[in-house]
Amino acid sequence: MNFELDDDLLDLQRRARAFVQAEAEPHYRDWPITVADYSPELKAHLKAKLAEYGLTKLIVPKDHGGQGLGAMADVIVLTELSKVPRRMPTGPFAPWPVMYKASEAIKRKYLYPVIEGETGWSMCFTEPETGSDLAAIRTSAVRKGGGWVINGRKMWRTGHHGASYTAVAAVTDASKGYKGISIFLVDNDTPGFEKVRDIPVLSRTWGIEQEVKLVNVEVPAGNLLGEEGAGFEIAQHQFNRFRMRLGGLALGVSERSQELAVDYATNRKVFGKSLGSNQAIQWMLTDNQYDIESIRWNTYNAAWLVDRGGFDAARLQASMVKAYCIDAGLRVVDRSMQILGGRGLSIDDYPFGDFYNHLRMCKQMEGSTEIMKMVMAREILGKKG
Repeated sequence: MNFELDDDLLDLQRRARAFVQAEAEPHYRDWPITVADYSPELKAHLKAKLAEYGLTKLIVPKDHGGQGLGAMADVIVLTELSKVPRRMPTGPFAPWPVMYKASEAIKRKYLYPVIEGETGWSMCFTEPETGSDLAAIRTSAVRKGGGWVINGRKMWRTGHHGASYTAVAAVTDASKGYKGISIFLVDNDTPGFEKVRDIPVLSRTWGIEQEVKLVNVEVPAGNLLGEEGAGFEIAQHQFNRFRMRLGGLALGVSERSQELAVDYATNRKVFGKSLGSNQAIQWMLTDNQYDIESIRWNTYNAAWLVDRGGFDAARLQASMVKAYCIDAGLRVVDRSMQILGGRGLSIDDYPFGDFYNHLRMCKQMEGSTEIMKMVMAREILGKKG
């Protein structure tokens, strides 16, 4: 096992850092807080710059026009992009790997426009009465003629800004438990697919989630994602992708927070000497470094395993990344903010507030820390039993 980055990954990291330093860090304070509020001109500019630096379609297969890179490349780029407290309008993440095996008609309508950055995609699994227990959802899909009719209510519709369709989980056979769940691609303008309310969330850079309802929503048979009854497996695979990527987010946020804390501790004069000469500050910085290196190696280990055996081979490690790295990142941001004293509270001068709120949101997303420990325990006991 060797986590030393090869020349190709080092070059990718260099390009990602160059993009952030030249195109994002000097300018982000002039951008709107959320991508949904970006002007078409700003979105087009950033998308073009990301492409210019070779940072688009990273994990899209080559036979679909992408770079065909792996999880480690994905994490490395995300680490650098996360050092800016704004979200990029497009990035290295592509939707639903199962879509690469879909019909050409489905690819043309739902896959290629997302890959090319022409539109976005959203998803909603959670319901008002069911959270982490995906197998307990009540939204139903019933066959009708050559298609399906979906009825239900969903919480936390994620990614709806700029999206043309939503992936919706529904029960197609209640007698089969979690094996009776399927996922459907629903055009956002389909009659009966309606927003109930917007849900503002803690992270101002994230934007707004939504609660939606589906009342006799009709979708064609071809809009079934993958096989009937494969929804739970598809969702778990997707969750593992998200969970592992959160390690890159935590790493980027932590590294940037440490950089700012070190710079401040070095240059700030207190009682006639540098702030960093105080042992209390030194210990806080060393504790930060412990956490940063732990985040790095947990995340790299998970990505390394994924690149060699797929996400099923790294379920335990992806859950570890989600459970551990977010908490470690929160510690780093909190200590760094403390080192800056009152200056650390300024949301215009420093990114700590946005960093902290975004990580705190991530602690709940894609399965809470407590759910991750349940998943990890099952993996550990399953391997021993």
